[in-house]
Amino acid sequence: MRSIVLAVLVSFVLAGCAARRETVMASASQVEIVDDGGAGQVIRPADQARIDSLPAIWRAAWGQSTGRVRTAEGALLEPGAALDHPELSPGSYNCRLIRLGRRAGARRMRSFPTHFCHVGTSNGELNFTKQTGSDLPAGHLYKTEKRYTFVGALQRAEGDNSLVYGTDQARDVAGVVERVGPFRWRMVVPVGEQDLDILELTPVPVERQAS
Repeated sequence: MRSIVLAVLVSFVLAGCAARRETVMASASQVEIVDDGGAGQVIRPADQARIDSLPAIWRAAWGQSTGRVRTAEGALLEPGAALDHPELSPGSYNCRLIRLGRRAGARRMRSFPTHFCHVGTSNGELNFTKQTGSDLPAGHLYKTEKRYTFVGALQRAEGDNSLVYGTDQARDVAGVVERVGPFRWRMVVPVGEQDLDILELTPVPVERQAS
């Protein structure tokens, strides 16, 4: 009798484990787990494909800009300007959006006013938040050998960081963060096949950092 009871209990436990595995698999089918240089992250295949195609998208967008714009912005807009040691320190940053491509209008380039961004840590992970302005991406930064991969979402209002990647596909943002000079970084987000949003990041002076 005891063996029969044990067999029934084991069958229930195995069935429960199988159900849990099925639930996980069903959830994972919505996204793809990408191992990018040892940093695991959840990212949709379409977003990963755009990041993989970034060199071609960048050449197309950069080719539409004028020589004067390229000279004025320097390494910020150069496709191959990424430097080693991309580490971002937690703190406040000045951030300026530059839009390249058709979305930028007839001149194919548009620069927006400087706003504030913040890099912080939570549960051992690096996160990024654009605190002011109209477009307000917020999400996580995953370190790779020469850059970070950014996975996040556009927030609805300043101070509201409730939206996470995968909540609303229309608001999802995925790109890369690279160092392009001393105390100068860029977040590059590919949009479509020929457009880029480039966010220039420079640290706020120490005396102006929040205590």
